[in-house]
Amino acid sequence: MLEFYYKFNHDLFQKKATQLSDELSLVLKSEQIDLSETDELNIDEEYKKYLNKDTFAHLNNLYYTIRKNQGAAHPLLKKYLPELKTEPTGEYLFADFFSGAGGLSQGLINAGFQPAFVNDVYTAALETYYFNHDLSLNRFYNGDIKQLVEQFDQYRHLFRNITVIAGGPPCQGFSNANPRNFKLKENSEQKRFIDDERNVLYKYFVKLLGLIHPDFFIMENVRGMKRFEAQIEEDILAITADNYSFIPLDVDAQQFDIPQNRKRYILVGGRNFMQVGQINRNIEARKKKKSDYILADALFGLPIIGTNPYKLKLDYESDENGYNIRRVEVPQNEYLRSINNDSCPYVFNHRSRYNNDNDLEIFRLLPEGANSLHESIQHLNNYKNRDHIFTDKYYKLKRNEVCKTITSHMRFDCHMYIHPEQARGLSPREAARVQTFPDDYLFRGSLNDWYKQIGNAVPVKLAEIIATEIMKNYQ
Repeated sequence: MLEFYYKFNHDLFQKKATQLSDELSLVLKSEQIDLSETDELNIDEEYKKYLNKDTFAHLNNLYYTIRKNQGAAHPLLKKYLPELKTEPTGEYLFADFFSGAGGLSQGLINAGFQPAFVNDVYTAALETYYFNHDLSLNRFYNGDIKQLVEQFDQYRHLFRNITVIAGGPPCQGFSNANPRNFKLKENSEQKRFIDDERNVLYKYFVKLLGLIHPDFFIMENVRGMKRFEAQIEEDILAITADNYSFIPLDVDAQQFDIPQNRKRYILVGGRNFMQVGQINRNIEARKKKKSDYILADALFGLPIIGTNPYKLKLDYESDENGYNIRRVEVPQNEYLRSINNDSCPYVFNHRSRYNNDNDLEIFRLLPEGANSLHESIQHLNNYKNRDHIFTDKYYKLKRNEVCKTITSHMRFDCHMYIHPEQARGLSPREAARVQTFPDDYLFRGSLNDWYKQIGNAVPVKLAEIIATEIMKNYQ
């Protein structure tokens, strides 16, 4: 991880390296591995210029200890080792733009594809992606997609043999909150969708399709995108000059055994119209009326925790409010076995934030399925004079139903995601399980970073279902 911080967090390198040193020390302690000392270099000597002497020496000893104790074979320690990051060698390669923490990518990987290029401007999300996968650092681009397109010749060699492009370009023009969505030209003709200044990221995503020419692409966004389907398809055909056929998927995650009510629009494109037609039929055939799994299945087995007792200690972790990394094996049920590739002897990101006494009492009193208007909390509700605005200030989830849509708003508070049994909001790990991330997927950054990454992600299992149907055309 030091190499990632050196490249993408250079201004914060000392701080990030110190945090990593503390983290590795705790992991070794949990594994009952004593620290070994060495005079041999086990980390890049270049780091000496940017780290104080003690931090450099401790990190050098930590990496020596990991390697000495076969860390490359350990399910967690191996993720810290730079020598295990490799160039892609597979036949079915993909590039992921606006990758976030990697939900869409992980679904493609589960289906048999291999990442070859990853881009996001959000550094903490890219750190999570890098940590959880074995892709070489030079295959990551932490920056504006516009600059990537403008400098594409410098990176062209990294896109050889790309078969699939994936991504979810953020577009304000897709939002249902913008009823007109297009500004008008002086001659009263509507602007092309691709020329709308609010959709600049979408514009450069389409340009990359034209530069790379993949066999297939997957573009995910909110359902409002569907209203402009015809123009989007015209834009893609005009810029790529490829004869793509399209699959417009208006889906709800719970239709695919995901315990979440999450409605999204996903546009899949492919060169062969017969293959595209079969992919569409296969995906439609896999839809169900509702998920076989419910929220209780996702919450199963995790340690009971409360809330952070310290308002100003944002990084506090303990038995009381949970841990970033804790060595404890948890039981598995059918749902968890469906999202976990291997058993994991750790629980990651199962930690909660601070809540004041008023909120905690509301959390305790609200029955499942009730919101801010429920009579049980009116004597505590600070927003009752603005009920027309704050009907959704609080909501307690129902354990026997699918979860409401996990969103990045959880980074501000989890009042709309109150645990059905414990007086707190959902932890990031619980939200990640609802999003079908495997339990061994460790989110990096702060607590709020975890919530943002998880809320912005495509559910892994939804991505896997689409990618699996695409993969069938190569087999």
